[in-house]
Amino acid sequence: MKVSTAVLAAGASIAAVGVAQLVQRSRQHKQRNDLALSLIQIEWLSRASSDEKEAAYWAPEGVEPEKYQPMLSGNRMFCQLSLRFRLGLVTDRQLCLYADKLMESAAARAYWARFGEHRAAEALGNETDERFTRVMNEAFTRATMVA
Repeated sequence: MKVSTAVLAAGASIAAVGVAQLVQRSRQHKQRNDLALSLIQIEWLSRASSDEKEAAYWAPEGVEPEKYQPMLSGNRMFCQLSLRFRLGLVTDRQLCLYADKLMESAAARAYWARFGEHRAAEALGNETDERFTRVMNEAFTRATMVA
């Protein structure tokens, strides 16, 4: 092998490693941002689901705060599960099991009945979020057929 070919191959290898590191760093940065934003949302959902004044302020028109608070609690559970799934801490099989268990809750079903379509629209274009929403919809359908 010529020296110039060896140098070129070594340079290409170094460049490939550099690109791989940049891709990994970018992925980790996105996960950190996802985690931070999700934790802020989960904390707010915890507060609003236990504070009637906060729930009254944010409740959709026509929904009483006392009925909205359990929905917020259900949403908190969806957000926590979604975060774990997006971070790769929950397998597809586990997601189905957790979704079925979550939909046993009247609060979760009430939330999904009211806001599931919004979540589906929000997930469009993000394969992981679309998959999460599809599994939740299937679990909701199973739970409402039984309930």
